[in-house]
Amino acid sequence: MKKGNHVLMENIFSMLTLRGLEYILSFLLVPYMLRILGPANYGAIAFMQSIVSYFNLFIDFGFNLTAPRELAQAEMRDIPLIFSAYIWAKIALWLGVSILFVLGIIIVQNFTVYNFDYILFIAVYTSVLGNVLFPIWFFQGIQQMRYITIINLIGRFFTIGCIFLLVKKPTDYVEAAFFLSCTPLLAGIMSIIFIASHFPGILQRPQFDKIKEVVNKSYRIFVSNLAVNLYTNSDIVILGALTNNTIVGYYSGADKLIGCVKRGIWAVNEAVYPYISRKFRDSYDSAIYFLKKQLIIYSSCGILGGFCILSLSPYVIPWLLGDKYIPSIMPLRILAFVPLIVSISNIFGYETMLPLGMESTYSRILLIASALNLIIIGPLIYFYGANGVSIAVMITEFFVMALMALILYRKRILL
Repeated sequence: MKKGNHVLMENIFSMLTLRGLEYILSFLLVPYMLRILGPANYGAIAFMQSIVSYFNLFIDFGFNLTAPRELAQAEMRDIPLIFSAYIWAKIALWLGVSILFVLGIIIVQNFTVYNFDYILFIAVYTSVLGNVLFPIWFFQGIQQMRYITIINLIGRFFTIGCIFLLVKKPTDYVEAAFFLSCTPLLAGIMSIIFIASHFPGILQRPQFDKIKEVVNKSYRIFVSNLAVNLYTNSDIVILGALTNNTIVGYYSGADKLIGCVKRGIWAVNEAVYPYISRKFRDSYDSAIYFLKKQLIIYSSCGILGGFCILSLSPYVIPWLLGDKYIPSIMPLRILAFVPLIVSISNIFGYETMLPLGMESTYSRILLIASALNLIIIGPLIYFYGANGVSIAVMITEFFVMALMALILYRKRILL
């Protein structure tokens, strides 16, 4: 037990260190990019990143949840087979997605009049290859997350250095997008080299039956992730389609600041997930007790943080982003309590439902939430612009949290 707690605390410390340093670096980088590029060009990058997120989603295919759980519960002798199955599955999915990407570019260029910035798209698409090569799920599964911290930070420092040195004017937005996309690519290359040297023989020849097994096992999680993507990244896509890059830039300014907080929450969730999966297997009561304590901490911090964001937004936005982003103040204030809601939802869903095998319930909740979001977001954008997206996000996230709480209560899983 003591060893398990030590590993958990080490992993939480590693992930919080990573997210903390990422937060500091983002605190330096995001305002710089927003100021240099301006709302329109930064909005164009955010729009393309949202489109590319669908490619990353398909390649992940739920492996980010099923692989750590399977690795955490596996015997040492089975780890090479599991690792190989997941990495080959991601490579196969990447090849399929890349072919579709090339065909899509050809169609857009030759058969439509839509002014699609495919050069910017290619720059952002670089991150997809990095997603294939960077097996965060492996380090999560073996509960050695300090390696993620080191590798990720090396790539991020390189990226930030390039942006500060080479991105000097609004027309450098393509270069900025490319450098941002290089972070996962560099991290992926370094991680593959590290794994090959420290775990010799771990990459085995692909076995079709095992690859098929992991794909089938991850399908429900993929549907859940697709649902989440439909009401997170799709918001920016829909906003860009219905308005313009400048409005997207205003919303993205607020969303990036909220995203810094949410990354800290996910850091803890990512560290806790393999631990709580094993704990539910060993002792249901102790797992529930652990989650209750986590819920109290999250709620206290979330309420305090929400009021801070609500009251300080009019001062933080002009100071960090400049007067051009004054329209970002209201979207940020509307999103103030989203980190609180998301943190509670993650405990209910990510850390409770999934370890207990409630994948189908989890998926259905998120699919219903996605449908709700798609119904309300169009009218809200039409009447309220960027503020409407924030309202839609707030409503949808609260709906997810409330529905998860209701289902757990009905199943007598009391947190």
